Amino acid sequence: MKRQYTKEEMLVKMAGLCAKSEQCEADIIKKLQAKQLPGRDIDWVLHELRERKFVDNARFAAAYARDKVRFSSWGRLKIRAGLVSKRILGTALKDALNSIDHEDYEAAVARAAKSKAAHLDLTTKEDRIKLYRHLLSRGFESPSAVAIIRKLVNEQAD
Repeated sequence: MKRQYTKEEMLVKMAGLCAKSEQCEADIIKKLQAKQLPGRDIDWVLHELRERKFVDNARFAAAYARDKVRFSSWGRLKIRAGLVSKRILGTALKDALNSIDHEDYEAAVARAAKSKAAHLDLTTKEDRIKLYRHLLSRGFESPSAVAIIRKLVNEQAD
């Protein structure tokens, strides 16, 4: 039989988790539900975490967006989908996407493109299309994808 945790024990566990890494409310709820904590206790734990500033969806969203650009080379569209899947909506979502550093974003597009382009011949239309589709699948907008492909084709031609 699974051990039943009290709401106080789960508050301590979740506070420890939040102290180690940013968490969003949706992830905390999933973890508490997995421990079979009753709904009213989940609400209490979430309230306490919010009050004590352990959980803040806006802060989580900004960190998520920044980290996905820097470490995973994701584009805004994929980041947006990831945040929506974690129930981050409205102002928190908009602010997180707007907080992405332009230079970091451009570097992420370039990293993603160069990584894929290393295995392609950009003199062929077929391979340029492959690269374009790859960049779109990484969540980059069409204008960003087209611009970096043009730049790489020009570099290859030189």
